Amino acid sequence: MGLFAAVQAVLLPAMAQDFPVRPVRVVVPYSAGGPVDMMARAVSKYMANVSGQPFTVENRGGAGGTIGTALVARSTPDGYTVVFNGTLAHTLGPMLRPKSAGYTLSEMSAVGVFSSSSNFLVVAPSLQVKSVKELIARAKAEDGKLAFSSAGPASNPHLGAELFKSLAGVNMEHIAYKGVSDTVPDLVSGRVPVAFASPTLALPLIKDNRLVALATTGEKRMKGWEQLPTMAEAGVPGYVFESTYIMAAPAKTPANIMARLNTWLQQALDDPETRAALDKLGLESVRNSTDQADQLVLAELRRWENIVKRLELKLE
Repeated sequence: MGLFAAVQAVLLPAMAQDFPVRPVRVVVPYSAGGPVDMMARAVSKYMANVSGQPFTVENRGGAGGTIGTALVARSTPDGYTVVFNGTLAHTLGPMLRPKSAGYTLSEMSAVGVFSSSSNFLVVAPSLQVKSVKELIARAKAEDGKLAFSSAGPASNPHLGAELFKSLAGVNMEHIAYKGVSDTVPDLVSGRVPVAFASPTLALPLIKDNRLVALATTGEKRMKGWEQLPTMAEAGVPGYVFESTYIMAAPAKTPANIMARLNTWLQQALDDPETRAALDKLGLESVRNSTDQADQLVLAELRRWENIVKRLELKLE
């Protein structure tokens, strides 16, 4: 063991007793104003109040979240640098960018997977499809000609559609855009008439009758949209595609610091102000220990790695 590692082994457990005694750096690996940023700020505000120390949010976007996550992975494992991210982006980043991600999953540990959201399978009204089974029949009849949109290769909408194709046994054309908002004109016009969309994107368009919702993608029916079946109920057994969100820290962060952060994270989910911020984003609370959260990360990896390999997806 090197001198630095030996000093860390002695000092970190001792420092953990009084954690935190100085501000905590909260890295959001995306630009300000997005859903991950909003979640991080809500949770950080609660943690600052309960701990008596600032939890300062810093936006370090780029490369699908890997730049900010790598920064955290390389930081001292003392609990004073953490990251918020989508679980899927956090998990698949090293696989999709093996040369440039700057971190591996083994270099990170989950504080907690704290929220989740179903997505919507939506179609343009002009497609005149009213159910998932009708969509499957249409896709099989057109065999590769029916198109779906995404915010780019390996984005959540892309992977949600690839899971649908795999489980439903259909072939559809992928039309990738530069971002989620860029998909809207062609989606609602029917030029690219199918998408797996987040509540943030889909709900206003569904309510204005500019899109038709066929199903939600979670394990159970979405709160407030119980009239819509899940994908599994609608004819695609085994389909579950939920967007979940994670708070993580460098591996080797002392267990008692991780436990303290996890406790505050769980308490934040009961805080009315934090809860209101998550509700605004269409998110439901998820509760787990640090060990359980790490297992959820591994389960996410197992769920998607075969699809990523089959598609030969690489983002560098």
